Order: sequence, then C-alpha cells, then structure tokens
Amino acid sequence: MAKIHEDILEQIKRYDTIIIHRHQRPDPDAYGSQLGLQAILQASFPEKKIYAVGKEIPGLAWIGDGQPLADEIPDSAYKKALVIVCDTANDPRIDDQRWRNGLEIVKIDHHPNVEPYGDWQWVEDEASATSVLIYQFYQALADKGLKMTEKAARYLYIGIIGDTGRFMYSLDKETFDVSGELITYGFDYQKIYNAMTTLSENAVKFSGYVMQHINLLPSGFGYVILKRDVIDSFDLGNAGTSFVVSIPSRIDKVKAWAIFEEQENGDYRVRLRSRSVVINTIAQDFDGGGHPLASGAWAYNEADIQKVIDRVDSALKANQAD
Repeated sequence: MAKIHEDILEQIKRYDTIIIHRHQRPDPDAYGSQLGLQAILQASFPEKKIYAVGKEIPGLAWIGDGQPLADEIPDSAYKKALVIVCDTANDPRIDDQRWRNGLEIVKIDHHPNVEPYGDWQWVEDEASATSVLIYQFYQALADKGLKMTEKAARYLYIGIIGDTGRFMYSLDKETFDVSGELITYGFDYQKIYNAMTTLSENAVKFSGYVMQHINLLPSGFGYVILKRDVIDSFDLGNAGTSFVVSIPSRIDKVKAWAIFEEQENGDYRVRLRSRSVVINTIAQDFDGGGHPLASGAWAYNEADIQKVIDRVDSALKANQAD
C-alpha cells in the first residue's frame, strides 16, 4: 500500500461532501474513473454525499446504462467539500471550473504530471488508464472499509477498455490482472464490447470518407482534415467523430497520424497519435497535451494546421535519421 492511498482515504473520511470531476470532452476512461470512484465511495460511505459532475456527451450515454452520467448540484455544495479530479492532466481542461471552490483538491491521473495542481496528487503516467488506479486504490484499502460493487466494476472496466483500445495498446500484465478481477463482478462485458465496436450506417460511410481522404507524407505521417460541412453531411447524430481516430493506423506505412476536425466556431480539434515518436510535447505547444503517443491539441486556422503537420513530419524525419 502506497502512502498516497492512505492520505487520500484520510481526506475522504474527513469530509461529508465529496465532488468528483473529470476532463472536458470525456472519453470512457474519464467517465469510468470518475463514476467508478463515485460508486465505490457511495457503497463504502452511504452517509456521505458523493457527486460526479461535468457536461454529458450524448454519444457516450450508453455508459450510464439508463442512468444520468452527471449530477446537477448548486454552487453551495462546494462550500465544505473535498474535490477529487480524475484523469485530467492540466487544470484548464477540468470540466466545471467550480472545482476550484472545494476546500481541498485531490488529483488522480495517469497522464504526465506536467502541470501539478491540487493539495494531493497521485499520478502514475505508466498506468494504462486512470480506471486502473481507481481499482488499485480500492484493492489497497479494501481492509480499511472500501467496497467494490458490480456497478463500480463495470465503470472501471469501461475506462480500461476505452484507454487501451480494447487491449490493442498498453498490453501490460497489470492491466490484464485488474481487468480479469473486474469481470468477476458479473456485469455484461459483451454488451460493453458491442457498444464500443458497432457503428451506425452513416458512421460507417463516414469512416469510408476518412479512409479515402488520408494524406500520407514520405516520413510516414498520415493526416486528414475534416471540414464542418462534410462532417454535418453524414448526419452522425450523437455519435461524434472519435471513432475514426484509429483509421490511419491501419495503413502499414503510417508511423504517426492526426485527425483535424473543424468545430462549429471554426477552430480545429486535433487528435494526434504515434507508434513511436513522442508527440505530447508537440501537442503542448498547441494548447494541448496527453500521453507520449496519444495526445490532443488545437489549431485555430489553416496556418496552425500546417504548423502541426510540419512539426510531426520533422520529428519523424529526425527519428529516421538517428
């Protein structure tokens, strides 16, 4: 048991109200770690008020299995609250900026700790998912009163499946050990796989469009620029576009890739991925960040897009020259 585990539990025991946050534009691990922790604490401390907050993403509503993915709480709830932030590297990305109003802040994350924040920090950037850390927190303190439930296990499993790409990445023994223990709690993991792997007819057609419009540079950098009018023409509904992020990786010559997605205001969300070259340092220069091989960034015009392309292209060329 690490001392940080005991420190965090001690803070949890001190407070009657605990509010759990995660990052904006949540992915399955953001939801999984946040809601998994909430479910563990609710089962362990039924007398406490345990909230999970943040804007819901319709395309991931299935994670709630019919239940809301966030609680609506008044500002006054923060007056005497402990705030725990899951899966968020830097504070501008924390969804619902009221987190600053908590009396004490705990950060639990598996991204590089380039921007420390909070009074307590538990960061392990080699962990495959923050959901893995939440299970380890329970595991280390089960003899101190923490309880695991089927609901919590389901959320944590979703988080791990999401951040490992259904076990295509982060293939370490720790990840498999935790996942193996989670499925013993009896939730329908096949239903989770189906939700993560099936697409609507329009989404499949959109995937075909992305495949046909990938630009591949001699360095091995593949990218596609998705204009807003093109995205809207496929009528994706609540599905979003995150499902296309892995498509360029299917090309054998691709060593790093990017999806540039135009937003309603004209900015471009950038999803960066790499097989070997570190890209999170590049993302940080474009209002982003993340893992060494999986990051997000922003481009605010076509000139920014070209700068991102040039930076990754140069990094790949330099890597080839070494």
